Amino acid sequence: MKRLTLIFLMLISLTANADEGMWVLGNISQKTDSILRALGLELSPEELYSTEKPSLNDAIIQLGGFCSGVVVSNDGLVFTNHHCGFGSIQDHSTPKHDYLKNGFFAKSFEEELPNEGLFVLFHIKTVDVTDFLQKAISQATNPMEADSILDATSRQLMEMVDYSGKGIQSEVNAFYKGSRYFLSVYQRFDDVRLVYAPPQCLGKYGGDTDNWMWPRQTCDFSVFRIYAGKNNAPAEYSKDNKPYHPRKFAHVSTQGYHDGSYVMTLGFPGSTDRYLSSYGIENVMRTTNDVRYQVRDVKLAILNEAMRSSDALRIMYASKHASSSNYWKFSLGQNTALDNLKVIEEKRQLENDLLEWAKADTANRGRYLDLMETLRDIYKNNYDNFYTRSLWIESFYSGSDIMNFVLRNTMRSNDDDFQERVAKQYRDIDVATDKKIFTALIKNYVNHVPKRPEFQLTSIQQEVDSIWEGNYDKFVDNLYANSVFAKPEELKNTHTFGEVSKDPMVGVAIEFLRIYYALMKEPTDEENYERILGEGLREMNKDKEFYPDANFTMRLSYGLCKPIDFAPGTTDLKEEATSMVTTPQSFINKHEQNPDNYDYRLIDPVYKWMKKGKFSKQYLEPQSGKLPLCFLTTNDITGGNSGSGMFDGKGRLIGLAFDGNWEAMSGDIKFDNALQRCIGVDIRYVLSVMDDYSHAKRLINELTIE
Repeated sequence: MKRLTLIFLMLISLTANADEGMWVLGNISQKTDSILRALGLELSPEELYSTEKPSLNDAIIQLGGFCSGVVVSNDGLVFTNHHCGFGSIQDHSTPKHDYLKNGFFAKSFEEELPNEGLFVLFHIKTVDVTDFLQKAISQATNPMEADSILDATSRQLMEMVDYSGKGIQSEVNAFYKGSRYFLSVYQRFDDVRLVYAPPQCLGKYGGDTDNWMWPRQTCDFSVFRIYAGKNNAPAEYSKDNKPYHPRKFAHVSTQGYHDGSYVMTLGFPGSTDRYLSSYGIENVMRTTNDVRYQVRDVKLAILNEAMRSSDALRIMYASKHASSSNYWKFSLGQNTALDNLKVIEEKRQLENDLLEWAKADTANRGRYLDLMETLRDIYKNNYDNFYTRSLWIESFYSGSDIMNFVLRNTMRSNDDDFQERVAKQYRDIDVATDKKIFTALIKNYVNHVPKRPEFQLTSIQQEVDSIWEGNYDKFVDNLYANSVFAKPEELKNTHTFGEVSKDPMVGVAIEFLRIYYALMKEPTDEENYERILGEGLREMNKDKEFYPDANFTMRLSYGLCKPIDFAPGTTDLKEEATSMVTTPQSFINKHEQNPDNYDYRLIDPVYKWMKKGKFSKQYLEPQSGKLPLCFLTTNDITGGNSGSGMFDGKGRLIGLAFDGNWEAMSGDIKFDNALQRCIGVDIRYVLSVMDDYSHAKRLINELTIE
C-alpha cells in the first residue's frame, strides 16, 4: 500500500504542470518523455520524430503559412480546420455556386479544386545552430551590426540547405528571444486542392458569438489534397499531377476518450510571450490589444452592414471579416483574462524574486540588478511610439484594401508583375465599401493619435482644412473620385506602378509612410532586455524545464481530456459549460432558442439532418449513444495550431484543435492550469458530417479507421 501511495504521489508531482508547454520535436528531454509516458503515450521517441525513418512528424503539415493540418491517407488527403480553408472556399464561391453557404464535395479527383498560392510544408528536421551564429554575432560592435550579421549568416545557412528541385527550404528561428537559434528544414508542395468543405452553418456554427467560447458545437474542418509531379516530387499545379503519397499518414480512431485520457497535439503554434516582463504585458494590453479592438470595432461595423446587403458582398468579404473579427474578440478577451487572473501582479512578484536572488551574489548576477528599472523606463519612454505603431498598422495598412495595395507598391523596389498583382488584389474589393472603411479609419486615426507633431497627418490635414473646410468625408470623396486605384477597370490597363506614381492616392500613401518611417527611426531595445530577463529566470530556476515560446515551428503539446475547473461558487454557467463534450441537442437548442442570431442560423438540410439525429452507429459514443461534437483537453495551443491533429496515446487521430476558451484568454502570456483548455472538434463528428450528411464515401474509404 505504501509503495502504491508513493507511485501515486510521484505521478501527481509529474503531472502538476504537465499540460503547459510547446515542446520542440527531437529536443524533448528524458524528464519530459517520462511525463508523456506516465500520462499515456505509447509511441517510442522514434515513432514520434525521426530523420531516418517514417514517424508521426511526417504526417503533420503547415498550411499556407498560417495553419496546421494532418495527412490522413496514402493519397495525400489533409484534414485541417474550416476557418483555415475559409479563404480557399470563398475563392471558389459565387452566388450561383455558393460553397461557403452550402458546402463542397468533389466526387472525383478531377473535381478537386486548385488554390493559387496555397502550399503545405512538411517538417524534415530541426538543427541547433546557436554556436555557429553566436560566433558570427560576437564580431559585432553594436546591436545594429549584430542584427545585420545575424541576417546575413542565417541566409548563408539557408542557402546551403535549400534545394528548390526537391522543394527543400529552410528557416532560422530565434528561441528564447535570441539566446538560442535553430535551423528548421522543410519540403514544400504548391499543388494543394480543395476536396471537401461542410456548409458554413456547420463549419462556422456559432460565428463571432461563440468564438473563443465553450460550450461549442462547431464542425470546424475542411479537406484538401496534396498533389505531386513525377516521382512523387513537389511540382507547380498541373492537370497531370497525381495525388501525393506521404512517408506517413495518420490513422483515425473512432474509439473515443474519457475524462483523463491522454491527448497530444502536433502542429505549428504561431506566437506566445510566456516570459514577457510585467511592463511588457502592460504594453501589450494598452498599445496593442486596446488599439486593435477599438479600430477593428469601427471597421467590422462597416463590413457587417455591407455583407448583409447582398450575397455577392457576403462572399467577397467573408474571409476578411473572419480574420479581422477573430483577433478583435481575442484582444478584448486577453485583456479581460490578464486582469481577472492578476497576471501582472504575479509577474511583479517573480521579478522581485529575481532581484532578491541577484542581490545574493552581485559579483555574478550584477546584470540583473537594474534590469526591471531599465525595462520600465523603455516601455514608459516609448509608449507613444508603440501605441502609434499599432494605430498606424490597424488604420492604414490593415484598414482599406486599396490603401494597403498602394502602400505595398509604393514601398516596392520591383515593378514586375504589376498587372498580376492588380488582378489578385482587386478580386475581392468593393470600392464603395472600401471608401467607407478608409473614411472611418482616417478620421479615427486623427482622433486617437498622440499629439506629437511627427505622428500627425500634417499635409493631409492642411488640405482638409484649407480646401474641404475640415471635412474628411469630402476629402475622401474627392480622393476616390480622382484616383485610378479606385477605378479597377482603368487600373487593369496600367502596366507598371510607375505609370500611376503621381496618383493622389500615392501622395496620401507617402504621407502615411512618412509617419511609419518616423516610428521605425526611434530605437527601442526592449527585446534585448526581455531576453536578459528570460536568461535570468532560467539561471535562477536551473532545475526547471523552460520550453521556448511559440514561433511557428513544429511543436508537441500534451495533456488530458478534462472539463474546465471553474472556481467553487462560479455562477451563470450554461448546462454544458462544466461538461467535457457537447452533443447534437445543444446544437439544436442554440438554433431554436436564438432565432434572431445570425451565427446560429442553419440551412434547411442541415437542420433536418441534425434534428432527425440518424447518425451512423460507429460514430456514436458507446456509453451515451450520442454523437460527440466538440471536446475539451488541457493541451497548450495558440494561433497557428488551428487544424493541428489531436492524437491519442497510440498516435491515432481523435480530433482537430480549433480554439481556446474565454476564461483563459491570457494563454499566450500566462498558462493557467485550472482554466486553460483546448477546444477540439471530435473526429467522429467530422466523419459523420462527411458520411451521413454529404455521403462522401469515396473520402471515408480512403481513411484507415480503427
